[in-house]
Amino acid sequence: MIYPAHPIPGPRARARVRTRLSLPLPLLPSLFLSLLPPPALAASPPIATPHFRFVPDDGASGLAERLAGIAEDKRRFVLGYLGVPDDRVIEVRIASTDERMEEMAGAGRPVREWVAGLAMSDRDLVVMSARGNEVFHSSDVFVHELAHLYLDTALNGRRVPRWFHEGFAMLVASEDLGERLKTLMNAAATGSFLGPEALSDGFPAAPPAVHLAYAESMMFLRFLHKSHGIDGIRDLVRQVRNGMPFDLAFADVFGGSVESRWRAFERTIDPWSSWIVLLTGTAFLWILITGLFLWAYRRKKGRAALKAQAWAIQEELERMRAAKAAEAEMN
Repeated sequence: MIYPAHPIPGPRARARVRTRLSLPLPLLPSLFLSLLPPPALAASPPIATPHFRFVPDDGASGLAERLAGIAEDKRRFVLGYLGVPDDRVIEVRIASTDERMEEMAGAGRPVREWVAGLAMSDRDLVVMSARGNEVFHSSDVFVHELAHLYLDTALNGRRVPRWFHEGFAMLVASEDLGERLKTLMNAAATGSFLGPEALSDGFPAAPPAVHLAYAESMMFLRFLHKSHGIDGIRDLVRQVRNGMPFDLAFADVFGGSVESRWRAFERTIDPWSSWIVLLTGTAFLWILITGLFLWAYRRKKGRAALKAQAWAIQEELERMRAAKAAEAEMN
């Protein structure tokens, strides 16, 4: 879900260095084999539809077939939402491992573990993981990245804030709200919202902040959609495409600045309910259970110590009685 991807420069030229090797002859075949490039992982045959070309590796062929069956319908849905045409043929590469995803993206850098897909409009390319992630299902990832590509088409290359791009993609993908809402309510309970200023040019680099960034973006777009419907978002995109700056177009469509509407959105999240969600979350419950266990253990340990003291006193009394009895017999 990183967007956009930037072109990767070609490899730098390497100086040639002459080296004289002096190795036993039996080792030369092994050395030669070790210098060969590793064999490429197997790839399944591509699957084509009128507007897509799916290129899976061997572990993702089943997912490619399922996505090919829904791809054209999803394309019509997203383009219909935006009200624009786009006749490009999109290549969708599907990787079954993180390593293969890095190779398919050609990014030259590791793909972070929470990234489930990449959209590259300048290359008509989507690269996605067959595994999805803890929030997205694979079909949602496909629609999410497709929304990025077609939103770029609708904007005609005009820049919009990162929160709008990601929020729109998540709105269209119709992902499950549960985890995102929980993340948002945890932030409401602790007063730790990120806000639009922090999410305009980019997102945090790692969890949990990046998950909060996605949650705020998605729920804010849903807030706008609820108040103005699909026509409001479509009108905003149209005005930006025609050259109006995003902030002015936003104020014209939604009746206030981004900051004022964002604050209104934050006020719709009840802090008391958020505290209930926070206090009934898994992490808190584990802390509570651990605390109760330690309390019970210490209490039990204290009872054991008292019982040991009682036994010691009882033994001392028995010893004293026995000593008195022996003294009486001697007298």
